[in-house]
Amino acid sequence: MNWVKNNPYISLLVGVIFSCTLCFTMIVGNHEQSSSEIYIKEGDTLWTLSIKYGGDTPNLDWITEVMMVNNLETQQINAGDSIIIPNTLNKFSPDKGIELAGESE
Repeated sequence: MNWVKNNPYISLLVGVIFSCTLCFTMIVGNHEQSSSEIYIKEGDTLWTLSIKYGGDTPNLDWITEVMMVNNLETQQINAGDSIIIPNTLNKFSPDKGIELAGESE
């Protein structure tokens, strides 16, 4: 106890470091997996959505994960419904090509 009384600044520094560490672990630990909601249009299938939103994730892996998150027992989806896609799977990239200035189709 004498050490704490003789070194108040070091004790304060240790307390601040401990508090910051505790706050950081609480913030990082409470992160929930974020997700996106997609509304199904006429003609959409899980396969076409996996091509559109899956990025480099293999289509079957993407479909399996989405089915698990949405508690789907079959791959059938209906227009007007919505599905949840975890952001870890949502790698939408509308244009994978590179277009240079002055190029036109």
